[in-house]
Amino acid sequence: VSSASRVGRRLRLGRTFVLPFAAMASASRRAARYFAFGGVGLTTAGLGQAAHLRMSYVCPEEPMGKLHGHAGPDLKGPPLRLLFVGDSVCIGVGAKIAGPLQSACAERLAKLRKRPVEWSTVGASGADVRELHELFMARQKSDAASGKCGGFDLAVVFCGVNDSKKLLQGRSPSVFREDLDALCASLRKAAPEGHITVPSIAGYKYAPLLQLWPMRHFVDPFLEAFEAQKEVVAKSKLIYCISPPPDSLPSSDDTRLWSSDGIHPSLEGYNIIGDWLGTALALAHA
Repeated sequence: VSSASRVGRRLRLGRTFVLPFAAMASASRRAARYFAFGGVGLTTAGLGQAAHLRMSYVCPEEPMGKLHGHAGPDLKGPPLRLLFVGDSVCIGVGAKIAGPLQSACAERLAKLRKRPVEWSTVGASGADVRELHELFMARQKSDAASGKCGGFDLAVVFCGVNDSKKLLQGRSPSVFREDLDALCASLRKAAPEGHITVPSIAGYKYAPLLQLWPMRHFVDPFLEAFEAQKEVVAKSKLIYCISPPPDSLPSSDDTRLWSSDGIHPSLEGYNIIGDWLGTALALAHA
């Protein structure tokens, strides 16, 4: 075989291998473009969906009832003073009675600690951390004027979602961390020996309305950025940041555990969270 024939065969063989690889590379580039365009489309759709929800959402009316109470009245010993500071979750929005989470938590805590529990609440539906801080300081001032000590043995802070709604007003996760840090500092000053807990409860992962596709793919990482700040504050302030296992939260598949708005728990849902929280507090502060 001549040298020219051998060279020609190598060139033909080269083209035989090069052309499929070139075609594969071209197809990969096209696929990448399609995925990119698809990702942009999903992002736009998800953000639009979230914006529509933000503008059209109507919060259920606040339930009637007291936001303080007692648990374990037949138990002996000085009562544990349990303070809740929080937003609509502490008000009980979505339930038919006020404060169902606190009541369930106090009952479980009293049973496990074998001590009576006196619980009270400082909060407001829709309140962010700054507003909760103002409410707590107002209560401290009122307690001082009436001769009350204003302290607590255990304090639980529920917050974060309402702060995330104000991102466009400059309330970034880092600002949320600073505001939460300031609230915890005031709580610590009011009760130097008290225990402070800031639960990180990813209820947004289970709330039916927030699981709509494709919005759910953006809600989770967005809110997790705020939830992560609770861990940072907990480490710096030596407070507790606890998270429930999934089976301790209302299941998104059980509509009985959620209110009609698809975001807040129902009475049964609050009871599930309260039972978990009471158990966690009893174990953490035994």
